[in-house]
Amino acid sequence: MKEAYFSRIIACVRSASSEQRLTTLCSEYKESGTLQIYRNENVKAAQSASIIILGVDPADVGTTLKEPGLVGALKGKLLISVVAGWTRPRLENVICRSRSITDEIWIVRALPNVAAQISQSITAIEDPDPSIPKQHLSTATAIFEQIGRVVHVQERLMPAATAVGGSTPAFWAIICDAFIDAAVAVGMPRDIAQQMIYQSMRGSAEMLQNGIQPGELRDMGTSPEGCTIGGVMVMEEAGVRGALGKALREAVTIARLMGGDADGLHVNDTR
Repeated sequence: MKEAYFSRIIACVRSASSEQRLTTLCSEYKESGTLQIYRNENVKAAQSASIIILGVDPADVGTTLKEPGLVGALKGKLLISVVAGWTRPRLENVICRSRSITDEIWIVRALPNVAAQISQSITAIEDPDPSIPKQHLSTATAIFEQIGRVVHVQERLMPAATAVGGSTPAFWAIICDAFIDAAVAVGMPRDIAQQMIYQSMRGSAEMLQNGIQPGELRDMGTSPEGCTIGGVMVMEEAGVRGALGKALREAVTIARLMGGDADGLHVNDTR
């Protein structure tokens, strides 16, 4: 993991309630002066920063970037966008950036997922414009390695990465919920069922991340006439594998539409 050291962090919020919540969550950093919170002062914050992370709602991107003075405050700096559906060319079109070296606004797209809250995100970072200084990509990578793992993907794969990394936590939650309800139905107390299902999922993930292939892990738990293979056969007969695959492909399809890339739909998309 690369180190990402910053002497000061500026957070931009729009409401007093958000400011109070952030102050409470990060009281140690606020008291030490490491964290500064600006409310409705995006331009001032951008002027004071060397790296800007754009993390607004997709519907608010245009309004945010068109705020008077903001583009000027971004010139010569690294702008990291974590906004789903907004491609780099689309961001550049809103910014109308200058092409001179000194005035360049360097843009890197990154898509972390909800597990960033516990430093277990998988963040997809798009391969940037070839002209971007290498240190900017290294900086972006180091930032997101503080909250989990990072993969670098081609620009054309970012809509897929949006779903593969961003949508699957919700899918895992539904799968876990189904297993927990089933465990309760056969007599297991819910709190114990939750502990067992969560730990089973975590242990399986650790084994897979250590190099064991999914098919190997399946075979480790199945034996002739055993209970596991019986359950596997029910899943196969119900088409669980196909349903999960279609759900992910549907999420990717919608991600492509969000990015205004409807003409670039893939042959295996579901619409």
